[in-house]
Amino acid sequence: MNFTMITPHHNHDNGYISLIIKDLAELPDTITVNGKTLTRKGEFHISLMALKNLVPLINESNISINEDDLVQFFLETQKDVPLSNYELTGELRYVKRDERETVVAMVNVLGVEVLFDKLRDKFSLEIPTQPTHITIYTLQPEAGIGILSPEELDRDSQTITLPELSQYLG
Repeated sequence: MNFTMITPHHNHDNGYISLIIKDLAELPDTITVNGKTLTRKGEFHISLMALKNLVPLINESNISINEDDLVQFFLETQKDVPLSNYELTGELRYVKRDERETVVAMVNVLGVEVLFDKLRDKFSLEIPTQPTHITIYTLQPEAGIGILSPEELDRDSQTITLPELSQYLG
């Protein structure tokens, strides 16, 4: 994987800033959902900012910024709000968009609302806070699905129960 660690806990990769998760390695290799076998991801993270989507939104207001500018904004914000503590909510969702299908574990990230409040204030944006989640299984190898708003979460996913994962995900 080609990514840049920007803090001891966060990376910048493919247009996203993510919190790296290292404690889910014991999950089963595969699960079956709706008659389909999904494979455990090779790495786990929580996407905190979809920079590739935010840059065009901000630049619509005649503000000239790029991903590196938003990385610096993130680094400044996380000095006061570390954005490295999270808790699993126990909610699993089956996400389907186009041909891609995934299972995600919903999480609460301490301070993510502060990050998005500062982003909204600094750039006069009307954007929702991204729903925080960990993609744990995918139908297509390593092909996650970005979820940028509560509306997308509701539209593209449904809550599921997978008792075989409860010992790992609480």
